[in-house]
Amino acid sequence: MNRININNFDFLRVVFATTVAIAHLIELSNVKIFQQYIIFFNTRLAIDGFFVISGFLIAKSFENSKSVKQYIVKRIKRIVPAYVVLIIFCAVSFFIFSTYSLKNYFFNTHFLKYLVANLTFQNYIEPCLPGVFENNKICAVNGALWTIKLEEAFYLLIPIFFWLTKFKKNGIYVLGLLVYVVSITYFNYFMSLDMYKIAKQLPGALAFFVTGIIFYKKFNFFIKWKHYIILPCLILFFLEQYLFKTHLLKPMVYGFMVFYIAYNFKLLNGFGKYGDFTYGIYIYHFPVIQIFVFLKLFSSYNAWFIGFLNLFLILILAAFSWHFLELRYLSKSRKERQKKLISKPHS
Repeated sequence: MNRININNFDFLRVVFATTVAIAHLIELSNVKIFQQYIIFFNTRLAIDGFFVISGFLIAKSFENSKSVKQYIVKRIKRIVPAYVVLIIFCAVSFFIFSTYSLKNYFFNTHFLKYLVANLTFQNYIEPCLPGVFENNKICAVNGALWTIKLEEAFYLLIPIFFWLTKFKKNGIYVLGLLVYVVSITYFNYFMSLDMYKIAKQLPGALAFFVTGIIFYKKFNFFIKWKHYIILPCLILFFLEQYLFKTHLLKPMVYGFMVFYIAYNFKLLNGFGKYGDFTYGIYIYHFPVIQIFVFLKLFSSYNAWFIGFLNLFLILILAAFSWHFLELRYLSKSRKERQKKLISKPHS
C-alpha cells in the first residue's frame, strides 16, 4: 500500500471516539465514583483531533476523486446511511421511553421538528423527543451529533478551498494561513465573551481542519522532519494547554502531535483490520447511555459493571453497524483498502 495509507488513524479515531463516549458516560450517569476520572477524558481535545484527521483524510479523498460529484457521493455514502437509520430508529422506537401517549407522541409538533432538524444535521434546533428522558440530567437523545454538521460543512468547503488555490503555486498555504488566523481570532473572541458554545462552532474548528489539509499537502516534508518537529510541538502544546491556557498555536502543534502518532508506532498500523468502528461508537454512544440512565441501571446495580456493559454494548452496535450498514456503501477503493488491511500480516 502507498506509504501515506499506512498509518494509525484508525487507532486514533477509536481512541478519540471512546474518549468522548466515556466522558459522556461519566457526565450523564452522574455516578459519584466516576466523577474523579473525568479529567482523563478531554472531549475537546478528542474532537479537535477528529477535525485534524478529517482535514487530512478528506483532502486526500478529494484529490483521489475523479470529479467533485464522485467526491460528494463518497462523502454522502460514508456519513448518511448510518446517520439516517439512527435518527429514524430513535424517533420511532423511543416512544417506549416517553411519558406521552402514542397519539400525543407521534402527532406532536416536537416529534416532526426533531425528525426534520436531525435529518438535516441541525440537532441543536430540537435535540429532544416528546416526553423522552425528561428525568435524565438532560433530555437530548443524542447530544454528540453537533459535530456532524461541522463534518458536513468541511466536506463542502474542501472543493471550494482547492478551487480557490489551484491557480496559485503556493495559494493553498496562503489561504490555509488566512483561514487559520481567522479561525483562532473567532475562537478567542467568543471565548473572551464566555460563549464557548459559539466559539466551538465551524469558524472556530477550521484551524484544526486546515492544519490537517496542510499536513496532507506537505506530507513528505513533515514525514522527513517529524522527529525534529515533535519536541517543540510538545513543549508549545503543554504551555498553551496547561500553563497559559491560550489558543494560538495549539491547533497547529496539537495537530502535528496527532500526525506524529499516526505515522509512528507500527504495531498499531493494523488496528483497523477488522473494521472502522469509530463512526458507530460516536453516533450510538449517547442514546445508549441515556437509556441506561433512564432505566436507573447505574443506581440499581454495580456502577462499574453497568459502565463496562454500556461501553461493550456500544462497541457491539458499532461493529454491527460497520459490517451490515456502513461497509456496503463504501467506495470501491475504500473496500479494497479494507481487504488489504485484513490480508496484510502485522507483527
